[in-house]
Amino acid sequence: MRYSLRRTGMVLLFLALIILCGESTNVSLPLLLRRGVRFFDIAGAMIPPDTSYARVVLAPLWASVQMSLAGTGIGAVLGLVGASFASAYLNPHAWLRIPFKAIVHLIRTIPALILALLCTFLVGLGTLAGTLALSIYTTVVMIRMGYEDMENTDLKAAQALEAAGCGRLRAFIRTILPAVLAGYLINVLYMLEANVRHAAILGYVGAGGIGLLLNERLAWREYSEVGMILLLLYGVVVVTEGVSEWLRQVLSGKSHLPRAGKTVLGLVLAVLFLSSFQTLSLPDTGGKGMAAAAIVQGILDPDWSMICSLAHDGVPWLLYETFCIAFLGTLGGTVIAAWFSFTASFRLFPAPAALTFRLILLLIRAVPVFVYGLMWIRVTGPGPFAGVLTLTLCSVGLLAKRFLIAIDDIQLEPYRAYRAMGISIVRSIRWAVLPQLGPRYGAAILYRFDVNLRDAAILGLVGAGGIGTPLILAMMHYEWAAAGALLWGMVGLVTIVEVFSEWLRKKQRI
Repeated sequence: MRYSLRRTGMVLLFLALIILCGESTNVSLPLLLRRGVRFFDIAGAMIPPDTSYARVVLAPLWASVQMSLAGTGIGAVLGLVGASFASAYLNPHAWLRIPFKAIVHLIRTIPALILALLCTFLVGLGTLAGTLALSIYTTVVMIRMGYEDMENTDLKAAQALEAAGCGRLRAFIRTILPAVLAGYLINVLYMLEANVRHAAILGYVGAGGIGLLLNERLAWREYSEVGMILLLLYGVVVVTEGVSEWLRQVLSGKSHLPRAGKTVLGLVLAVLFLSSFQTLSLPDTGGKGMAAAAIVQGILDPDWSMICSLAHDGVPWLLYETFCIAFLGTLGGTVIAAWFSFTASFRLFPAPAALTFRLILLLIRAVPVFVYGLMWIRVTGPGPFAGVLTLTLCSVGLLAKRFLIAIDDIQLEPYRAYRAMGISIVRSIRWAVLPQLGPRYGAAILYRFDVNLRDAAILGLVGAGGIGTPLILAMMHYEWAAAGALLWGMVGLVTIVEVFSEWLRKKQRI
């Protein structure tokens, strides 16, 4: 009885939160039903794409690919070094390790686009700023994932070698590092996929790549040319994900590669990585030292009046609006992704239908967040409602992919037994599949919500509400004290959500 009342109370609280967030973000279903067709009108205007425009797109598209390769490669190497430094076994000095982890966490809360904008102030416009931003972003993410894997590794072999006089560093290299390396490289491949999408939008802030061209064509409403850009970007995403999936199979031991094949693969990857360093041209550092000093000053001495203000332009309200946008976007994306995860599963649906839905999911994932934002603004006008709709679509791709991986790992014998007894597909999934998927789906949703908080912060570049609009405006106008206040607010919000998410995960494991 007590459990039933508690569950009812949680459901009512959840519904109240949805209503409150909907009111705060001006969500209007009548408006969506009345004007939502405009979104599809814009999408239809991109078909057929202007194939003659491909020659203009290829150079900046290749620059975006090079930025993602260089940023991922540099970040992977630095991330492994940083993760080793943050490992409690290799570095037992808490006074060094804890501040280092705190700095990593602070940087990790800043979206890649904001990092790119900061880098343009330090090194100027161009691909160097984008590559540095992706390198920093990849480094801090890989440090976090790397040291968590190292701390969860069994230390008995390392301790035995150390007791035998091997030395802590050599014991670490011979036991812990090999144990986590395959998983670390798999995570690097996931970061590469993410960085390809990040690199496609960095041009919006002058950090090189295809983003500048995409923004320009959208502003001029040259939708057939936008369609060509998105088609080529879709091809890059398909190839990247296909190669990454094959490499993950090799690293996990599910696919065998002969020694000659490994040698050729290593040479190809080395050539691609080295060629991507063309994006690292020497910057013009004239006057950049003063910009760096102003940025640091703004971060260390933020505008406290904004942090304490309860007005709609104060940090607390902007954070609340950002939370509402991310929450509703994650919720909407979860509902759509849950449906896709079943219809796109080769284990539950016929291969032709499942393959079709998977290609649709890839298309959804390939479109940059700002394209969705600009398209929805044509429907709802500027404001947080456009941000909610944008994050709903952006959440579908990643969540559906995580959900599909979860479905691939479950036991299907109970589901097949229900189907053999003549029970419908819906009821079979309800009683045999969903109980196995609950924990995995919950972890994916929490992770996506964390990502959406950062994405909601950058949607302000297109006027889609949240803390992003005043943050980017403050940076563009060199108001570093205001930018510092907004950045600290974002760091605090992401930290609180991460602590709550970790508490939920631990409770779920118990």
